[in-house]
Amino acid sequence: MADAGLSDWRWSWDEALFHAVNGLGLGWLDSVFVAASSREFGAVALVGLLLALVARLRRAALLPVLQAVLALAVSDGVGARLLKPAFARLRPSYALGEAARVLSPAANVGSLPSLHAANAFAIATVVVLAWPRAGLVAVPVALLIAVSRVGVGVHWPSDVMAGGLYGAAVGVGVVLASRALVSRRAPPAPSTPRRDP
Repeated sequence: MADAGLSDWRWSWDEALFHAVNGLGLGWLDSVFVAASSREFGAVALVGLLLALVARLRRAALLPVLQAVLALAVSDGVGARLLKPAFARLRPSYALGEAARVLSPAANVGSLPSLHAANAFAIATVVVLAWPRAGLVAVPVALLIAVSRVGVGVHWPSDVMAGGLYGAAVGVGVVLASRALVSRRAPPAPSTPRRDP
């Protein structure tokens, strides 16, 4: 049953791509989608990436870890409280009824943007900006989480695309803002006395 405040709007390519991913029906892939869509997977991925940052950057990891936590809070909070209500888009699991294979039920709230995708890309962006080589793990994990939301039947492909872009923008914004704040508060570097020849 559709929530009175949500509307069923989509693009033709959105529905076709949704059915292409959600309709695969491969048992092992369904299991991967369900696992990657779970809160537990997201928590383990977050902790793993942050621990890798600490192991790699040591004391210099403090700022990126704080940036990742802040990016997650902003991405999730703004997405849930402002963006989802503003777009008021019905999830495919409710819009399509039995035509959607729902492997991981989700509440009947706004579909756009996917906060799983947004949060994953917000964190991945912070991690990559702190340690670029970590992108070899962080970006594929974020992509897996995003695609899994289509696979389990609770988001349109455009939901996860928009979520990924939004989350990446939040990550970049948090990093740039925090770096500017830190550099403004840092004491000026001591000047080296000039020696005349």
